[in-house]
Amino acid sequence: MAPTDARSGGQKPFVSIGLPVYNGEDYLEEALESIAAQTYRNYEVIISDNASTDRTADICESYAARDPRIRYVRNPVNIGGDRNFYRCVELSRGEYFLGAAHDDRFHPEYLERVLAVLEADPEVVFGHSRAHQINGAGDVVGIYEGRPFTESSRPSERLRDAIDMRPVIACLGMIRSSVLRQMPPLVPYPASDAYWQAELALHGKLVEIPEVLFYRRVHPNSGQRIPIHERIRWSDPKKAGTVTFPAWRRPAEYARSVMRAPLPLRERMSCFAEIARYLLQRERLKMLVRDVRMALRTLLLRTRLGHWLASHRHRADLH
Repeated sequence: MAPTDARSGGQKPFVSIGLPVYNGEDYLEEALESIAAQTYRNYEVIISDNASTDRTADICESYAARDPRIRYVRNPVNIGGDRNFYRCVELSRGEYFLGAAHDDRFHPEYLERVLAVLEADPEVVFGHSRAHQINGAGDVVGIYEGRPFTESSRPSERLRDAIDMRPVIACLGMIRSSVLRQMPPLVPYPASDAYWQAELALHGKLVEIPEVLFYRRVHPNSGQRIPIHERIRWSDPKKAGTVTFPAWRRPAEYARSVMRAPLPLRERMSCFAEIARYLLQRERLKMLVRDVRMALRTLLLRTRLGHWLASHRHRADLH
């Protein structure tokens, strides 16, 4: 039985649901209603508002006034999407943490079914379900292919599986809080959720349950539509326009995760071998080259010559 806590009606929340949001008025109510409809009830919702300028604050305050399990906090300025997500982690009190997006929604049995998987096996550190794809209107337009994680007891094999997984889902599932707090905060950098997914795999098993209990929305303003070399403005607004090297940063962060993990030497070396294998794939090598090309292009455009070339191309397009 969960310990008591006066702020949640005498019972400490067992699951913390972190919902970071910025200007989410179009879909936020739908996400909150899907949480309210959960069959599992011992949870809290932490909404971290990243200085929204639309009706987000009014919506959040209205829901928080009706449900004491909802805590609404607002950042005075936009601190970036990654930091705002981790703000929810810092404020959480549950044994498990579930990341939620303001434009997605859950099946009513999502919490109950995913929590049961983690409670049944202490080696499982992360759980999620298969997902529908929905559009801006909330209509189901497809289903994501099932991609079960490996059940291996070897961290190196779990790492290989986690870094090859597409799409990355580490911020959209349920994580054991005791493990989450052993990991560093989410890095404010493009694709940082991939770093988390790799590090979670070093701590234990990741599980995707076969039932389709999640609805992931894809719409014109969704973050996944932003080209990766432009996502720095979302991750950290203070660094908007800076040169990024996401393909180079990813294996470096994987290596840092391996160095932090409490692994025997042989397994640690196997993990480094998996990172090398990942890095030397033809697709990855192309991405490394693309990073360099994008960086050179960005730097060139900041020069006088770059401005001249850009204006010349614009005039040519007009003709």
